[in-house]
Amino acid sequence: MTYLAWRTLRYRRLAFIATFAAVFLGVALIVACGGLMETGIRLAVPPQRLAAADVVVSGKQTYGVPKKDPQDTKDIKSVPLAERYWIDSGLVGKIQAVPGVERAIAEASFAATVVRDGVPVIVGTQSLGHDWESAALGPYRLDGQPPAQPGQVVLDRAVARQAGIKVGDRVEVAVGGGVSTFQVTGLAGARDEMSHSALFFSGGDVQRLDPHAGTADAIGVLAKPGTDLDALRGRIEKTLNDRKLVVLTGDDRGVAEFPEAVGGRAQLVPLAGVFAGMTVFVSIFVVASTLGLSVQQRQKEVALLRSIGATPRQIRKMIRREALVVAVGAAILGCIPGALLGPLIHWLVAEAGVISPVVEFHQGVVPYLIGPAVGIFAALVASYVASRRPSKTRPTEGIAEAAVQRKWVTWPRVVFSFLFFAGGIVLIIVTGVALRGPVASATAGPAVMCWAIAIALISPGLTRLLAAMLSVPVRAFFGLSGYLGTINIRTRSVRVAAAVTPIMLAVSVALANFYLQTTQNEAAERYYSDSLRADVVLSSATGGFPADTVEKLRSAPGVEDASAYVTSAGWINKPYDGSHVESPWPLQGVTAASAASITGVRTIEGNLADLRGDTVALPEVAGKNLNVGIGDQITLRLGDRSAVDLRVVALYPAKEGYETIMLPAELLAAHSTTGLTRQILVTAAPGTDRDKLAASLREKVGGNPGTLIGERDTIATFAERTKTQAWVNYLLVALVAGYTMISVANTLIVATAGRRRELGMQRLIGATRRQALEMLSIEAGMITIIGVVLGTIASIATLLPFSAVVLGRPFPSGSVFIYLAVVAGAAVLAFAATLLPGHRVMLTRPAEAAVAVE
Repeated sequence: MTYLAWRTLRYRRLAFIATFAAVFLGVALIVACGGLMETGIRLAVPPQRLAAADVVVSGKQTYGVPKKDPQDTKDIKSVPLAERYWIDSGLVGKIQAVPGVERAIAEASFAATVVRDGVPVIVGTQSLGHDWESAALGPYRLDGQPPAQPGQVVLDRAVARQAGIKVGDRVEVAVGGGVSTFQVTGLAGARDEMSHSALFFSGGDVQRLDPHAGTADAIGVLAKPGTDLDALRGRIEKTLNDRKLVVLTGDDRGVAEFPEAVGGRAQLVPLAGVFAGMTVFVSIFVVASTLGLSVQQRQKEVALLRSIGATPRQIRKMIRREALVVAVGAAILGCIPGALLGPLIHWLVAEAGVISPVVEFHQGVVPYLIGPAVGIFAALVASYVASRRPSKTRPTEGIAEAAVQRKWVTWPRVVFSFLFFAGGIVLIIVTGVALRGPVASATAGPAVMCWAIAIALISPGLTRLLAAMLSVPVRAFFGLSGYLGTINIRTRSVRVAAAVTPIMLAVSVALANFYLQTTQNEAAERYYSDSLRADVVLSSATGGFPADTVEKLRSAPGVEDASAYVTSAGWINKPYDGSHVESPWPLQGVTAASAASITGVRTIEGNLADLRGDTVALPEVAGKNLNVGIGDQITLRLGDRSAVDLRVVALYPAKEGYETIMLPAELLAAHSTTGLTRQILVTAAPGTDRDKLAASLREKVGGNPGTLIGERDTIATFAERTKTQAWVNYLLVALVAGYTMISVANTLIVATAGRRRELGMQRLIGATRRQALEMLSIEAGMITIIGVVLGTIASIATLLPFSAVVLGRPFPSGSVFIYLAVVAGAAVLAFAATLLPGHRVMLTRPAEAAVAVE
């Protein structure tokens, strides 16, 4: 059988090239996904500003949310914090006393930006201020003198070059919500490119300017020469003995500089896992479809082998070895594009903001082992499915059935199809009854897969049914060519289903994921952004606004009202709240006097005007679930891990699944990373001209450089997270759908090329090349229509309940051009993959084609 397998590969090259391509591309995507997942698990963030520190002590940037019992510290869900968690700078003394420590230095950072001619000068993603003492932790070389007293500053050399500043000049710096003048005593340059530009101040200025004075981002440790760093880390951990702290070495040290990288893990790992799972699912179907078609075309050959004594086991063994030979080569070579595709996807994901660009991409040995193993496994599963029926068919039946295979219904197909249909229905019920808001999308992905698998299992029967429905209009419009095309589709329904299935799969996956995302985006915009009434939005590019800015703006001509606006995320600790374990509550900070007019919220109980000091306004559903009302106290864990006791002053209605907790803006800003209000929302008085209003606002904030005045769509809300995730989902779905479409081309090319004899016979009895190509065009059109119809049904079964839950209507949101683009892509590939090989067959003489071996 091994000899026969090799001979088959030699004479049926086209079919096995198609199988090779399917495995090759599948392995490439899986290897790329493995790299993304390994990157998320390792979370290697090389230090920049702390590169000289041997060990770094930082706050743990995650919070353990109790899953059921608030007293159970083991059964918790680790969720990234929304803000930086600061640590006590007094820990420097404890760490300094640990054996092996040469020096311990507290590192604190705060927003500080050089201003030149009223314009902020920022090199990199942002500009941060630091204590000069912490410069010893980084790769800085000083030209000039350090800042020895208040009013002096050392500038980043790149910033000084861009701003045209030299040592001895006086420079304006936007810091702490205001602008101060400093004398430049030196320029500090780093050996390598830094993500953030740095300004260094004296210790006295840091205590005055840092909103979080007395705390530190991290503590850098310089070890004594010859000290074992792993042992030193253990001693520091034992000395501190605090679960809220982490002691970092190696590439982990960068997490202390870039805490946002921790949140990237929470998104990258599940994202890569879902994408990999989708790729495995698609690759098995694609390889099975391609290989199955190849075996169907050889049914007469298999029947002849059975008639001369080959056993079913030998037939299965031959087909399995054919698939294995092709898959092994394809799997090994597929690692090459996988090594290139992984870094490319990582870069695109970082550009989209899902992960921090400072996270290093890692693709070790494991992805290169798992990718080929999955590709080979998919080929073996496909070979088993493809060989099972031909190997059991009696020789006489196989020869009679070889020309046109009609039998496709088997008990396993029916049973599994029923089970997957049932699974899809159950997921619809769960989506509609148990889930609300954004979490409803958790069941949408599995639901479309269930529907797609169920339809694929009975696709030959559905293909035959839809072909019969299309036959009447096709024959009426296209005459003889339409008659021949419909006859071929109906009589070859099993083989045609091999082409219909991947089209159905691509269409269903693409439509479901695209429209799920657009629907979720609209819901997020509607329930998060649209509830905020702002005609103009002021945003600070230099860290934040002074505390009195809102009052200044209220007196500007044309302003009806103004409110500070701060966003973050947190958890309700007491009473215990189990509704937000997987993700925190969205928090909104607003100014009490303007809260009602800016948010448009009409409270059920209490008054938003009382939102001052340590108070909170809760959504009505949260009040009911927690059994708290006006005057009751709750404990809220804010984004920086601080626990604050708050008195409930208002309850208000909110869309279930999109609720937010409202706090005083000054309270929430104090627990944010910058410590300042970064946005102000302004409503215009009736009849006010937009340009005149912007001019008057600009005059009021003239002393705050870096203020951006924009439309309401610049409001920073939680919908921005959805938009970022949407962009990545579009990319990943496009890759999987593109891979599936390539399999469509493979299948149709193989199917068309395998009909040389049939097309040759048609031409011998009088059909012209044009008539034959018209017939093939009609077949390609019908295959596209059937695949699109079945794919649309599978996606609609998912989209309707999801849309009903999140939008309150059964129709998803999104442009019709998305649907048209998906359909057009399927049609172009189907026609190209049918007509191009068909045209090539037409170049062969009819007599030669009629006697060709299929």
